Amino acid sequence: MFETIENIEGATIYHGEIHNRIYLSEINSAKIDAILPKMTELAKQRKYDKILSRVPENAITHFKSNGFKIEAKIPGLYNGKTTGYFLADYLNKNRFQCDKKQLKTIETVKRIAMAANKPNENPHMGIPEGYAIRKLGTADFSDLATLHEKAYKYHPKHIKKVQDFRDLEEMAHQFHGLFVNDELLVSAILRVHTTEANLEIVDFATHPDYRGQNLSYYLVQEIKKLMGKEECTTIYALARATSYGLNITYSKHGFKFAGTLTNNAFVRDAMESMNVWYYNRL
Repeated sequence: MFETIENIEGATIYHGEIHNRIYLSEINSAKIDAILPKMTELAKQRKYDKILSRVPENAITHFKSNGFKIEAKIPGLYNGKTTGYFLADYLNKNRFQCDKKQLKTIETVKRIAMAANKPNENPHMGIPEGYAIRKLGTADFSDLATLHEKAYKYHPKHIKKVQDFRDLEEMAHQFHGLFVNDELLVSAILRVHTTEANLEIVDFATHPDYRGQNLSYYLVQEIKKLMGKEECTTIYALARATSYGLNITYSKHGFKFAGTLTNNAFVRDAMESMNVWYYNRL
């Protein structure tokens, strides 16, 4: 794996040089006073530019008083009752800067994607003949690794090894795939946060020969059906803020725009801002 996962005062954090940031994924609200200074100290030691935190509503005052700014908001993220927030602190203020061209593209993508949401229309599309979608298991990890190797050929730091998928499986991740004539062409990595009753779409990978065909649309359609089985009230996902395809797909499926995480992840050879989308049944 390319990020270190640590438990600090009962909180789960991810950090590493790949994204040059700390990500607080799960918080222990009872020890919030101890978590923040330790994260800040770790960031300074490792010279990280950004600290991103995903926290419930009762924690945001504490974070805001320590310089964090709200970047995204998801109603009902925690058990369908409590609003969740993504808040960020930029230790290097240059990390927060985007040029005018980027900002214009991000705004255009958001506007077009949000316009694709048609609440009075049924977004369901029948799966074409020869297509199949199913949950993937250990026996599929070799095919998953092959797909990721092709999809992320020019992304040297992305997940590509069989062992990576084994590690993710041990950390409560699921894998789902779309097959065309028995060939795995699109995969999705999911994580179910059982105690929070939400489901996170962590990653999509599409075979490079099939990009632009919107095959991820069918996978998102099936992922929504997992909400009942997994007893989740909310699905949330991140998409590159400058990419039209996945943002439009989420919006067409009834996902709502939650906000933009500025320069949040290293993709290929540059930092990318990420849009946050959510779908809930409250």
